Amino acid sequence: MRTSIADRNQREHVCIVCEQEKKEGIFLFSHFLCLDCNRAIVQTNTDDPNYSFYVRQLRKMFTSKIHS
Repeated sequence: MRTSIADRNQREHVCIVCEQEKKEGIFLFSHFLCLDCNRAIVQTNTDDPNYSFYVRQLRKMFTSKIHS
């Protein structure tokens, strides 16, 4: 059963970066990114120590999942 966008926004989802449950955010490649992390990523410079953390967390979107 498919869920609508309205249904997705009303439930809490686990953010791929901070791994916390949040209600507001966006979906990228079927992964949830909360608004707080989205803002932090956009405002982080490449020389910031947190930049590598964000890159590592976002790489999880591209790892394949085996569904059984």
